[in-house]
Amino acid sequence: MFILYANKTQLTVRAREPLTSGMLNTAEARFEFSPDWEGLTRTAVFKAGNEVRSVLLGADGQCTIPWEVLSTPRAALRAGVYGTRDGEVVLPTVWENLGIILEGAAPGENARPPTPDLWEQELAGKADGMNLDGLTLRLLSGTETIAEVELPPAGGGEGGTSDHRSLTGRDAGNQHPIAAITGLAEALETIPRPMTADELRKILLGGTKHAHK
Repeated sequence: MFILYANKTQLTVRAREPLTSGMLNTAEARFEFSPDWEGLTRTAVFKAGNEVRSVLLGADGQCTIPWEVLSTPRAALRAGVYGTRDGEVVLPTVWENLGIILEGAAPGENARPPTPDLWEQELAGKADGMNLDGLTLRLLSGTETIAEVELPPAGGGEGGTSDHRSLTGRDAGNQHPIAAITGLAEALETIPRPMTADELRKILLGGTKHAHK
């Protein structure tokens, strides 16, 4: 484990260990602070070449060195830390060299989940539960709501629904084909077919002939 001490803006290494490329969640660092850092939110920063990753520090000052900065062998790994108050950086340290990353034995490159961004780390540290109220999903810290989002209705696309009773315009014309109403087609078959004018004339003429006999 690396142990680093931040004396106001100066950062020194008190303990170190060899680093190899490909280390994943196995390189640890602990930051200790002078009284100048009291009351500040502390964030560690690690840099190797063009790769830079930040990690929000908890009360114990300990963190895992992100794997992204340990992926390139023969690169120099550096560390720093800064303190914020009300979202503004008020106390950054100088960079401190943690050593050269040695090439590690590895079977090949594997996909790895990226280190979360600072806002994700902060949210994960605050949220401890969720609550679903109708279509409103809330993220909770204890009983306090810290974020909420409206979920889409059931049935697919935005604004869609699988419940016919939730539709608007149900009384408008041409909204319901015969096949959509159970039993309607069979009921219509039982209604007598209207007679044509020709059929009616034949019946009337036939009745007249019978009357003259």
